[in-house]
Amino acid sequence: MQQRARLRHQSDIEVQRIDGGTLQWLIDQELGAEHVMAYRLTVDPRSTASHVHIGAEEVLYVLEGTGEVRVEDATHVVNPGRAVFVPDGAEHSYVNTSGAPLVIVGAMAPPIDPDEIHLAIPTLDLTGIRSSGLDEGAVKPTMMDEQRVTPTLMGERSFRVLVSPAVGCRQMTQFTGVIPTGRAPLHAHPHEEAVYILAGSGRLWIEENPAGELRPGSVVFFPIGVRHTLENTGQEDLRVLGAFSPAGSPEAKLPPKP
Repeated sequence: MQQRARLRHQSDIEVQRIDGGTLQWLIDQELGAEHVMAYRLTVDPRSTASHVHIGAEEVLYVLEGTGEVRVEDATHVVNPGRAVFVPDGAEHSYVNTSGAPLVIVGAMAPPIDPDEIHLAIPTLDLTGIRSSGLDEGAVKPTMMDEQRVTPTLMGERSFRVLVSPAVGCRQMTQFTGVIPTGRAPLHAHPHEEAVYILAGSGRLWIEENPAGELRPGSVVFFPIGVRHTLENTGQEDLRVLGAFSPAGSPEAKLPPKP
């Protein structure tokens, strides 16, 4: 499939029933992704969704609800605004400890065949148990609290890097960004990017053309080198969650076309 920028909304994407909840593939290889794929997972109240996959790192961000993310022998208590890095090959579980849905948006790099994602034992409690599935001396799972990360200013915009090579994630960078009312200049990145709209309203621009309206739940896929910008058309901040690969800085841009 030829790579091109794509705009979708989660309400238009197939919902798959899995053990313990539902799953949507927001961006995958069928959409043209070569470096990063993204998903939205809803874990039912008082339920657990567990799996393991080889060949891809994972980063996740909690949108709604409370619970635990268990990665090998580490247990992270999570709520909205917390992000977790899952190393390649680590068995992990999403545990909803509340009576409301636990909603997560995550990304994986590099993309893998969803059939290669295997269920783990749903009721497995990994607390205090060491596993040979993860080299504890090498890469460790990490949780980041968005509110504890100092924002980086980029003009009138700002971003917070949540997961990156600084915490052991070799393949991608995850961040949240804030876009005030207005439109930034067109730009292109040296990475492939998945963007999820958390809050606000806006418009996507590809090259000099408007490409669609943005609202919470909108998903945008940017191949490497595609010039784009997100315009905030509302009065409130436009908040975004992004993940891109290869890893680097959200500020990294390709030089303008001659």
